[in-house]
Order: sequence, then structure tokens, then C-alpha cells
Amino acid sequence: MEVELDTDRSAARNASELFERAKKLEQKAEKAREVLRELEKKLERMGEREVRVKEVMKIKKEREWYEKFRWFFSSTGKLVIGGRDATSNEVLMKKHAGPEELCFHADIKGAPFFVLKGGADEESVREVVQAAGIFSKAWSAGYGAVDVFYAPRERFTKQAPSGEYIGKGAFMVYGKKDWGRAELRAAVGVREGRVTCGPPAAIEAWAEKSVLIEPGDRKPGEIIREVAKRLDAEPEEVQRALPPGRSKIIK
Repeated sequence: MEVELDTDRSAARNASELFERAKKLEQKAEKAREVLRELEKKLERMGEREVRVKEVMKIKKEREWYEKFRWFFSSTGKLVIGGRDATSNEVLMKKHAGPEELCFHADIKGAPFFVLKGGADEESVREVVQAAGIFSKAWSAGYGAVDVFYAPRERFTKQAPSGEYIGKGAFMVYGKKDWGRAELRAAVGVREGRVTCGPPAAIEAWAEKSVLIEPGDRKPGEIIREVAKRLDAEPEEVQRALPPGRSKIIK
């Protein structure tokens, strides 16, 4: 490296100026290194984000047919599916509920239907009763519990009594129906990137990680972010799984 010296100045003055110039160059170099380190961190975060996005896209691409509904597996391994809205309620009851399969509905207006696939056992029935309550409007209303009735699909109909009308996603039940009491407490769990929500006993048996929630006063956005962080899951997947309305995290 070539260095120009001013012959009209003393050696000490030249040395002082060279030192100051070197100092400024070192400061600029340090700033450049800081910028480089920050860029490397950003690239690393972008790389991690890209991997996570690819994982989520893979999950979406590989979703099982039942994942368009509310879903979970009971603690005895039975598939349980539930409606998300009037349209999915209608599809669920008409296309995915066998004549003898039990269908569940909370005793409150606007609740979804849930179907217990395959044979029924006592433990699964209790868990589906709880699920039907969790995803009903009783949750957003802040109830602690709600009654749920259930009967085989063959007892439900779209035929209304004379002068009455049954809307989209609604069904009437005729004949005997059984009742259960649903405690409004749920678990959100993740397994192999998939997130779902349901009765704590069922979710904790299935999930790799889980978070316990109940009706509360925290906004959905706050709960989504905290649950996603605790489960190391995508917020979009958590939002899709949670019951509508405000909640609070128990543990």
C-alpha cells in the first residue's frame, strides 16, 4: 500500500495524520463488518422462514380429507370431525356421518355438529360431548359448561314440522337422544407440524406438545401468538384450530 507524505511537514505531523486516517478507515471497516453481520443474520432468518413456509405448504398439500373440518382423535384412537360453519355442518351430516354413527350438538343456537366415526366407546363419547361444547357459542359467551345432546345420525332430519323451516347447517332430531355436560376447557396440540384443538385428554394423548386453554378475556390475536410460540407452530395453523372468541391460557 502506498502512502503519500507531505515533505513540508514534520515526521511527527505526518505520523499523526496517518494515524487519524487509519483510525477512520478502521471505523469504516468496523461499520462495514457490522452491516455484513446484520445481513448474514437476516439471510439466516430468511432461510429459516423459507424452510418453515415450505413445511407449512407441505402440510397444507398433504392435508387429510377430514382436516377441512374440526378434527381430533379421541384418547382411544377414534376419529372425530366437526363442522366449522353452516356449509361444513351440512356436508358433514349428509356425506360423512354413517346412519348409526353418533352425532353431537350443544344445546345452544349456532353450534356445530360433531360426528364420532366408527363404533362408540364411553371415553370417546365423553370427549366428543366436550368438543361439541368447546366449539359452540358457549365458549365466546364465557360459559363454564354447556349441555350437549347426541343420537345416531339416522334420527336427524332436514324435514321440518308443518309451518317451520330448517336452515342451512341445521337438523332436527326425532326420538330418543342422550345428554352430556361439556366442561369448557380445551387443549391445543401439535404433532409433526399439524395443529388441532379439542378435549384435553384426547389432545394430550395425541400431541407432542400441548397448551391448555379455557374461555377468558384475552384477545384471539394474543392467544394465537403465545400458543404458536409455545408449540413452535405457525400462527395460521393455531388460528385455524382455536375455538372462536376470547380465551385464556391455563398452562
